[in-house]
Amino acid sequence: MMQGNEADWHYVPLNKSFGKSVNNVFYATFGNQKAFVKVNASPLLASISQVGLTPKIIWTKRNSNGDMLTAQSWVDGFVLEATEMGDRQVNQTLTTLHHSKMLVEAFKKFGNQVTTPRQLVDTLYQKAHSKLLMNTYLSQVLSELQEATPKFKPKKAVVVHGDVNHHNWLRNEHSGKIYLVDWDTVALSDAFVDVAHLLSHYIAPSQWQDWLTYSGYLVDEATYTKIKWYGTLSFLKQINENLWADNFQATNLEILGLRNFCELFE
Repeated sequence: MMQGNEADWHYVPLNKSFGKSVNNVFYATFGNQKAFVKVNASPLLASISQVGLTPKIIWTKRNSNGDMLTAQSWVDGFVLEATEMGDRQVNQTLTTLHHSKMLVEAFKKFGNQVTTPRQLVDTLYQKAHSKLLMNTYLSQVLSELQEATPKFKPKKAVVVHGDVNHHNWLRNEHSGKIYLVDWDTVALSDAFVDVAHLLSHYIAPSQWQDWLTYSGYLVDEATYTKIKWYGTLSFLKQINENLWADNFQATNLEILGLRNFCELFE
């Protein structure tokens, strides 16, 4: 329950949060209370908070502009480094997320539909920066993704975060608990949207089998085919986001990562 009127809380805009530029997020205080406030957060956030995957929601409030403010408990902590993404808590968090039938039902109640692999790659193509489409190598990789879209049964869709970049993982400095934050990209889709991004960007290929086994996945040809497709998609999405942000250094690092990733399957 919200304590104190909205006007009683003091808001400080967080132009940067979790190591990246953001909009519509605030650090709010009321007496000795502290909160992280998001404007128009995902309506699924309340259910995700109940499962314990993200900091607890302490109040919600619609302001005079009609925007919904959602306040979460402030966590004194730090963003995970890329080298920390092998922490078993990351596996456990994703496993809890991907196996939650309650979250699937909550997602459907908001009228959301399943996002298929075909829709994912088509959306990327529609939003692609001209420099991505004009690059011979990148446009070829994108075309290959469109031609090799994996089969997917919508009834097997799970709730996925959609952007498991290390910037979106927060460790409580007191308890050591790791939270997954920033749920703007949440969707109902294939678990490998998250799994392949994490493996392709943070886990050494020599450790994939152990990671997959620990998380309950079969280590077979079908699994590696999914890792290749969704991992490639994750690189292209990161490249595209960096191009739109005019971050060419990050773009080049992602392109190098994509080339090295693709070579694993040759």
